Amino acid sequence: KQWYQRRVRVLSAAFGTIDVDSTEGQRLIKAQSANAGALKTDEMERTERYFSALEKFEHNEEKLMQVTEIKVTVYLCRVCNTSTSKLQDKCRTEGHAVRKGPAVKRFFRCRGCSNRTDIIGLPYPDHNCTKCGRSAWERCSMYHEKKGPKLESERLILRGEDVEINERIK
Repeated sequence: KQWYQRRVRVLSAAFGTIDVDSTEGQRLIKAQSANAGALKTDEMERTERYFSALEKFEHNEEKLMQVTEIKVTVYLCRVCNTSTSKLQDKCRTEGHAVRKGPAVKRFFRCRGCSNRTDIIGLPYPDHNCTKCGRSAWERCSMYHEKKGPKLESERLILRGEDVEINERIK
């Protein structure tokens, strides 16, 4: 009903005094654009591109979630006694004895606070967590899942809704 009245207003403004109840008026009201099909296919193509991009992103996320270690190139400085994934400027400028070699980079998450860290060349981290101080590390994937705010429908309430006692009595 509303779309009909809106169309009548638009048509009367565009065509002047045409009797809306006549056959010509009804034909004009029900008329559609010649490009309506092209518009529909364009919208379908846009939604297809949007969802295919999301599928690619999701596929890459799944790949990254399976990676728990990667091979990297490491620079070992014998003077500083450090191993880094990039050659440090200090070692380069001071002419330290640096050796380049392969190593494995592993990813870990703290069981206490979920803080993440990565270790090069060692099977497990040799330090405590910087957030909580614990040394309870577990292997995790390279991908760090971003957790946004939960929707109302996603919240799980085990006890049910909290209701005040006065409301139950009523």
